[in-house]
Amino acid sequence: MYKLLSYPICKNMPTWPGSSSVDLTPNSSIDKGDVAYTYTIHLFNHYGTHFDAPLHFNKNGLPISELPLNTFIYNSPLLIDIPKQPGEKVEPADLEIFADKILNCDLLMIRTGFWKNRMEEPDVYEKNGPAISSRTAKWLLDNFLNIKAVALDFVSLASYSDQNDGNLAHQIMLGTFHQHYICIIEDVNMADLPADGICKVAAIPLFVEGVDSCPVTMWAEL
Repeated sequence: MYKLLSYPICKNMPTWPGSSSVDLTPNSSIDKGDVAYTYTIHLFNHYGTHFDAPLHFNKNGLPISELPLNTFIYNSPLLIDIPKQPGEKVEPADLEIFADKILNCDLLMIRTGFWKNRMEEPDVYEKNGPAISSRTAKWLLDNFLNIKAVALDFVSLASYSDQNDGNLAHQIMLGTFHQHYICIIEDVNMADLPADGICKVAAIPLFVEGVDSCPVTMWAEL
């Protein structure tokens, strides 16, 4: 059984404040006598469920098209429930009790329950979401070489309400101060996903050369 974890892309989805929405421009239409439907898609590369490669906050980091393909495939995913309210951060103390399990995972999925605000209070979802603190980013980089990526059920690793710490957390996570990095998958739909029984996860981006991030199609095998 497979479960889709990425949100289908549509106009006016909640996103980081100030980011552009998707726009579809018809190029041809059967309704107008053309032989086929075609569109030009104008899409911000951090829109919807998306994957941050090291280049996003690390000038010397790899762009998404140069990451090894196995960066996007996870055979040992771990889902952890850590409830958070608007503006609250995931701290090392929240994760330390799971350290033994985290040592065996290649994808750390953190579910705060904040995904509910995506539909109910999109303004809160955009402007005052939870965050991974810079302390937590460092703790993960220092202790878990096995993790290829973290996945989050909120709009960004950073909260718009505390961008200074969020910027530092991104820099740490994406390898600015370390010899390795942990990629970031943001705005993931973890609703109704069982905490146990996730066999495999994949998050496949558009492989656009030279860019720091792209939307992904993400799914779990249960």
